[in-house]
Amino acid sequence: MNEALRSLGSDVECPAHVPRERVFDFDIYAPHARGGDYFEAWLRFRNEMPCPVIWTPRNGGHWVVTRGAQVLDVYADATRFSVDSFGVPRAAGVQQPLGALIKDPPEHSQWRQFLNVGLSPRVVREQEAAIRARAITLIESFQQRGHCEVVRDFADVLPLSVFLELVGLPLADREMLAAWTAETVRGADVAARQEAFQALAAYLAPVLAARRGGKGGDMLSAIANLEVNGALIPQDQAVGAAIHLCMAGLDTVASLLVFVLAYLAQHPDERHALRDDPARLPGAATEFTRRFPIVVMSRRVREDLEFAGTQLRRDDMITAATMIYNLDPELFPEPLRFDPARRTVRLATFGHGIHRCPGAILGRLELVITLQEWLKRIPDFELADATALHTHGGIVASMPALALRWRV
Repeated sequence: MNEALRSLGSDVECPAHVPRERVFDFDIYAPHARGGDYFEAWLRFRNEMPCPVIWTPRNGGHWVVTRGAQVLDVYADATRFSVDSFGVPRAAGVQQPLGALIKDPPEHSQWRQFLNVGLSPRVVREQEAAIRARAITLIESFQQRGHCEVVRDFADVLPLSVFLELVGLPLADREMLAAWTAETVRGADVAARQEAFQALAAYLAPVLAARRGGKGGDMLSAIANLEVNGALIPQDQAVGAAIHLCMAGLDTVASLLVFVLAYLAQHPDERHALRDDPARLPGAATEFTRRFPIVVMSRRVREDLEFAGTQLRRDDMITAATMIYNLDPELFPEPLRFDPARRTVRLATFGHGIHRCPGAILGRLELVITLQEWLKRIPDFELADATALHTHGGIVASMPALALRWRV
């Protein structure tokens, strides 16, 4: 067994109900800490684990699901697994309320209604022309330069700008909001995450106060005027729901776009095949979302229970990473191989069950448009420095920088 995953010694403290043979040293925020590709590290972890659920003492101590089928079980079962704590280590004390993100049934449906409406298929379709025009403008702004830094010049601009327009926030605040949001979803340090939450809260509170009682059609106005159980939600609850919206809209798609462009830069044959047959691009977008799952979500166990042959106790934390599902070889043979023709029924990339990301349709559209417009204008590109590729783990994995170059 890999040295990094060996069963730990007897000096490691863990709860009395955790069998010693289920304890392994694994950091969900840095699976590749001892070298290798981030996604390969997740697959290696999955393949080397002897059972569907293991315990790691990292990040406050928690369970980790190691098989794809159980990932969906955790996501779908809100009666046994609560979303009121979605990251590890579980923060102590009163948390900033985050709307539907931390609401279990039956409250959840009322808190999610503004998301379902504001990101509906109809609304997304209405945005397609504007998203495409923005993508073209961004790509053409550096096309003749012969190089770009993808995160700064494109991936952090396109989806974030679209989102800010949907919620009626100024584009000038994009970088500031992106930095705070990145800390909330990527930081492993609880104190740093809480500080970022508070910064977002201080920014959003006066915006929501100004829109309360108005008739704006944007999603922040919908939050400011949201009624639950027949009453207008309190201001602090509105702020929390708005933070949830920012977390969902300001980070995940941007990270996915970077992983996709990095892959295409390193695989010219596959890039050329997609360039020469644009009809394959929608299928390629689906396969890219499978191949690059980037979200690591956790849940709180609501009551003592047995799960996948393992005894869990109330208030235990359990992590169900999207990587474990999307890269499970029992579900997707040769999971690291990119295959645009692969038949895919279900993915975990955007979650599953009642908490499935409501922005999934918008995110997929942004990826398809990026592939269509980028390959049309910059069909041949490569990494400017292969040694500079780094992946940062977290609740949402990311590449902090990606420099590309091409001939003009």
